[in-house]
Amino acid sequence: MSYTILIQPIGDVDRFILDSLGQELKRALGVFVEVSYTPIPIPEEAYDPRRDQYISEKVLNYLGLLTQAIPHDRILGIAEFDAYSPPLNFVFGQAEVSGRLAVVYLPRLRPEFYGQLPNKRLFRLRVLKEALHELGHTFGLDHCSNPSCVMTFSNSIMDTDRKEAAYCYKCAGRLRRKGIRVRYVLE
Repeated sequence: MSYTILIQPIGDVDRFILDSLGQELKRALGVFVEVSYTPIPIPEEAYDPRRDQYISEKVLNYLGLLTQAIPHDRILGIAEFDAYSPPLNFVFGQAEVSGRLAVVYLPRLRPEFYGQLPNKRLFRLRVLKEALHELGHTFGLDHCSNPSCVMTFSNSIMDTDRKEAAYCYKCAGRLRRKGIRVRYVLE
């Protein structure tokens, strides 16, 4: 089976980020990736003013409503705002397990969020890892116990930096059985 993924910005997202992520996902998964340059509006009803964050489940539901008619197998939302999912204080992303939708939130992936100097290479790598992780969930993968696997849960940015932008053999094998030509596999 040949899968198609649409990268859909939610609000304004730098075109360079969208393009580089699209190229990396094509390379990593061997699937067709299309990038939308028409952002969907930020769902104001998902905003929690007490926390100055968005509620991720509401963002995911909103993404689903606005993309129902889009024929792609997977929709990956990219958002330039912070989000959380109770009981967690924040999330880097969220997905429907064995579903169609996933979203990645960019602010906490930026080195500047942690008082560090901007680093485009590190930021792009973090975005790729989180996109591969969330898309892995849409293909039915759970969190992995291999600390280097991209499917390992990230409780902090250090966890994200520690893992690789690749699936372990077990997770890659499960994806390959679904027809995904995974190219980045841990040695």
